[in-house]
Amino acid sequence: MKQKQKYRLSKTVTLIGLMGVGKTTLGRNFAKSLSIDFVDSDEEIVKRAGISIREIFELSGEKKFRDIEQRVIAELLKRPPMVLSTGGGAFIFNNTREMLTSNSLTVWLRAEPETLLARMENLNSRPLLLNGNPLLILTDLHQKREPFYQRSDIIIDTDNLSSGQSLKILTSTLKERNILKLEKFAHEDI
Repeated sequence: MKQKQKYRLSKTVTLIGLMGVGKTTLGRNFAKSLSIDFVDSDEEIVKRAGISIREIFELSGEKKFRDIEQRVIAELLKRPPMVLSTGGGAFIFNNTREMLTSNSLTVWLRAEPETLLARMENLNSRPLLLNGNPLLILTDLHQKREPFYQRSDIIIDTDNLSSGQSLKILTSTLKERNILKLEKFAHEDI
């Protein structure tokens, strides 16, 4: 008999960081590699609200959006271990941050504002970038949010990394931290 290796998460891994850093792309690829669920909290909010995040901001403001976001994240963290991607601002709010750090392993995907802007395809889907120079807004957000993001469990600088390279770093870091655990089960040779 030949042993096949399979890994499982011992707890949810939450990807945080500014918009455009690659949380969704990396999260989907990582979850797929483990055959587990990936959930983007922003996509979950849109699905539940029936309107876009931009429309939520326009109709109800950022405070209402953050309240919805916190409730959705709380519900998601009750599920079995998964890969969770949050909106860029989620981690700066105390209650949401405490909930995430208590119930998951947080990973800050970090990149410079210029890199983030170059990675974004549709600025119209980014409500916070619509009222001014997107690079200046991203730079300001980076400066304001960095002290909060630095409280994450793991920091991965994705500036000069491909999605594949980021995935390798994330995987090896989680193995080292014993969050990604090896399971062994037998398979017959074919």
